[in-house]
Amino acid sequence: MPQSAVPDGLVEFAHALVENAHLRSWFYSLGHLPRTHRNEALLQMARHMRRAKEDPDLISAISLLARPKMYETVLAAVRERLDEASPHT
Repeated sequence: MPQSAVPDGLVEFAHALVENAHLRSWFYSLGHLPRTHRNEALLQMARHMRRAKEDPDLISAISLLARPKMYETVLAAVRERLDEASPHT
């Protein structure tokens, strides 16, 4: 998927995952859930955020992560960025 096709909110969320170990740990933990549970948890979070009138870009990003391919793509991108950032021996 070309960079321009990725919503800004999702790009910002991925950057936050790289920068914040606590947020990243939560995101990784979603991968241990069955796919249907993970998707429902993300959609439920997005619904709660909409009711709370939180940032629409972030809500969109969370909703997109409920798509299995999108979750896997962001997960791979975060892991790749962290691997690039760590010193190789």
